[in-house]
Amino acid sequence: MLPVRLEDLKALIEENKDLVVKIGHNYEISRPLALKLWQYLVSKVMEAGGSIKESVKVDYASTDMVIVSVSCTVIVGESEITLCEVGEAHRSEGKEDTLARTAYTRAMKRLLERLVGEDFINQVIKKMFPEVREVPASENQKRLIVSLVREGKLTKEMVERVLGPGASLNQALRENTLTFSQARRLIDMAKGRVNGQAT
Repeated sequence: MLPVRLEDLKALIEENKDLVVKIGHNYEISRPLALKLWQYLVSKVMEAGGSIKESVKVDYASTDMVIVSVSCTVIVGESEITLCEVGEAHRSEGKEDTLARTAYTRAMKRLLERLVGEDFINQVIKKMFPEVREVPASENQKRLIVSLVREGKLTKEMVERVLGPGASLNQALRENTLTFSQARRLIDMAKGRVNGQAT
């Protein structure tokens, strides 16, 4: 639906490699780069005679963690789509003074990838920084996942969507192979934050 070229978005990241920052053990796009990607998207939608509207909301804020949701509605011709994505940032990542900005950027990154329908940002970053290995899930994430399983909110189908067909969550937790981003996706799915709708 969106009048954008994936190659252009990928090229924009590659051309602005200096705006990719290291947070903890991972490389992520910075807020200025997220805004550049967003501006490209907005300009293409406008060129096609469409409209795009963004709204930002702080869902949770404390000294240890901030959760931000970013929503957007895109109208092109007769088609209309509304999406929402969530981003979080933790003080333990060493970004104490920029938690809100980091959470916003992560939400925007997910929103951009949802709009395009592909995790192009991760693909480009992995290509630019092939030495980077994902960090394992945090102890807090593991505890929350176990709790969500007990409550029946995290299903086998959700686990297989994230970890692959036939994957065992117990084994991944036991062997410490569950990554931070996989854990984050599982938690988001269990809490109904996938596809921009609460369940």
